[in-house]
Amino acid sequence: MSTIDPGRLRPGMKIVLDKQLYIVLDFNLRTPGNLRSFVVCNLRRYADGKVVETTFRGGAGHPEEADFEQRTVQFLYNDQDGYYFMDTKTFDQITLSAEYLGFSAKMLQAEAECIMAFWDGKPAGIELPGKMVFKVVDTMSTVSKGNTSGNVLKDATLENGFVAQVPSFVKTGDSIRVNTEDGSYVERA
Repeated sequence: MSTIDPGRLRPGMKIVLDKQLYIVLDFNLRTPGNLRSFVVCNLRRYADGKVVETTFRGGAGHPEEADFEQRTVQFLYNDQDGYYFMDTKTFDQITLSAEYLGFSAKMLQAEAECIMAFWDGKPAGIELPGKMVFKVVDTMSTVSKGNTSGNVLKDATLENGFVAQVPSFVKTGDSIRVNTEDGSYVERA
């Protein structure tokens, strides 16, 4: 793998740093006065979704260009042993733990397709679509009268078991679009 000059990093690039695969979320080149310039990046670790801030200074610590393969996989089901995915081309099954998936495990629904990255022949993480549609299976029917000024939110249990904060007009049986990065309500579907 070849190293990348940190000044050439851009959002969306995949890099290897400390033997971990990362995606660049945010990039900021700083040149303070008569000091050397440096690059501050927000990186998301592919394996667990954790976001870290990293500073690259001078010639040391350059990240490496990531050489990985992406495959489309379909989520099948989960049990106490893990989360099961199937490669849509080879039909191979891949099992990942909840700890490995992080928050993404809460956003999975049966038969959902996502992108799985393979690095050195092993799964390196999954990338869900930015927004997914879920059916609301349970929610509070009304909001108490004293709580109706402003933006009123209530809990709604989705078909995958995740509890999301939704506006008061969302009812049981509605389909809603949810941001898979943080589980926030986007709109009715």
